[in-house]
Amino acid sequence: MLVLPRSLCSRVVTLCTPRPFHWSLRPIQTHTAVTADQRPARSTQVRYGHRSAQINFDTIGSWNNRLDLPLNLEYSIKSGTVIPENSLDNVGSASLLGRRKENEDRYHLQELTSDTLMVSIFDGHGGSMAANFTWQHMAEHIVHWLDSGITDLQLVLKEAFHDLNEAFTRFATQNYKGSEHALLSGTTATICLLRQNHELVIGHVGDSVAILCRDGKAIRLTKDHHLDNSQEEERVKSMGATVTCDGQGKPRVNGRLDMTRSIGDLDLKPYGVIAEPSTKVIKVRHSRDAFLVLTTDGVNVSLTDQEIVDIINGRTDPEEAAKQVTDQALQFGSEDNATAVVMPFGAWGKYSRAVSTIQYDFGRNIIGPRYS
Repeated sequence: MLVLPRSLCSRVVTLCTPRPFHWSLRPIQTHTAVTADQRPARSTQVRYGHRSAQINFDTIGSWNNRLDLPLNLEYSIKSGTVIPENSLDNVGSASLLGRRKENEDRYHLQELTSDTLMVSIFDGHGGSMAANFTWQHMAEHIVHWLDSGITDLQLVLKEAFHDLNEAFTRFATQNYKGSEHALLSGTTATICLLRQNHELVIGHVGDSVAILCRDGKAIRLTKDHHLDNSQEEERVKSMGATVTCDGQGKPRVNGRLDMTRSIGDLDLKPYGVIAEPSTKVIKVRHSRDAFLVLTTDGVNVSLTDQEIVDIINGRTDPEEAAKQVTDQALQFGSEDNATAVVMPFGAWGKYSRAVSTIQYDFGRNIIGPRYS
């Protein structure tokens, strides 16, 4: 027999009481960063509209949610607070080419175990070899370490990043021995694991960004691995790297790469461009946290973190929100591939805005319509 804590009994009675609502049936289109034959397996279920009535869950705060997120009773009882059931079917994504000849951005969504979801994004450089390999194989390395019995997700990610980079090194040297393309190909990787719908663990190398919307404000969960970080600069210099600036004054490792950590970039591994991820653990507060968004630098070069959050808060659907973010980035002058992945949490829609808060600026809008 299931016994509920006293603090949840009245809440569950309220949650289980039928409330009138109606569905607005509207198919949601999928926008992806990869071709159909490359795309990783994900649910093909068609998602429809949203409830017109707000869904209110009250416990140590409340949230108003525009998505139908059912209560996860098991995790709610364990944590002593109301926790919704997150689903990858509610995650929105979009990726645009920009002015590049090839889209080297990738993203991947997967249910790794019965209680752990993975949302990830990759931004390749020097060709798409490293990005493709990482996109295709990162999940299996994470699952391997989860199956080993390790419960510390930060340690799982560190081991998986290391193993993935070693696997790519073997793949590149065995199949493309002596190829400059294999030596110069690299990628960022930002991996977010959501366990039991409230423990969020982030591991990343490079400059693809993870942002949390809490109380309507942007909280950056990652720190770019760039040479403007003095500790990163000193670390690569201690490994024998030289730091020189390009024609735009941007510092680069050995005159080539502006990042200090990545998967691949085999020619720079002896000089301190490591695949060791920075990791962080966040407790998702569903009464305050509206969503997690992952973006590549094609978005971040044009939009501030708060602008990204405000754009998403102005949309009712995660897929439309991701598309609007990438559209706006290119409209504001980004020439790179632009990719965004939006994962809604309990407070989705709580900080909605009727209009965009982004100020019109002729200089930022001079590029005009988005590229296809």
